[in-house]
Amino acid sequence: MKIFQTTGFLWLLLSSPVFTQVAIPANPQRFRTRPVGGSLSPLASVEPNQMESEKIRYVTHIVLYESRFWTNTEGKPLEGKLIAFEDLVAEAPKGAAEPEMPAPPPNPTVTRGGKIRLLVNQKAVEIALDRLSQSDREFIEQMKAALEKKAKADH
Repeated sequence: MKIFQTTGFLWLLLSSPVFTQVAIPANPQRFRTRPVGGSLSPLASVEPNQMESEKIRYVTHIVLYESRFWTNTEGKPLEGKLIAFEDLVAEAPKGAAEPEMPAPPPNPTVTRGGKIRLLVNQKAVEIALDRLSQSDREFIEQMKAALEKKAKADH
């Protein structure tokens, strides 16, 4: 009885659709190859960019306050540096020494359009003031007042 069960199982296994071959008709119209750079339109083509920039752009953020934890209205903390909305930008040819950066503005912009700018994980992020906790908003106002006072004293 055991031999009949084993041969029956093997017959069932070998006759399953997994072991059968299915002929798929070729469709030469569907899979045609095109030359490299060709496209559907005879007037369009893809070419490599010939005008690579020969200059390197250096961007420096103006840090107004070192890294601290900012808290949003839900109580979630976010670590970041307070940076100004202005950036210092300089360009230099490839392979040349790093250029000298221009001087920062005397009165950098702390808030713009009801937002501040933080440097989080080396990326500039804008955050709305109304999303920050009351203590952080007061801190921002103190920073603005201190920077304005310093700018007036320098003139």
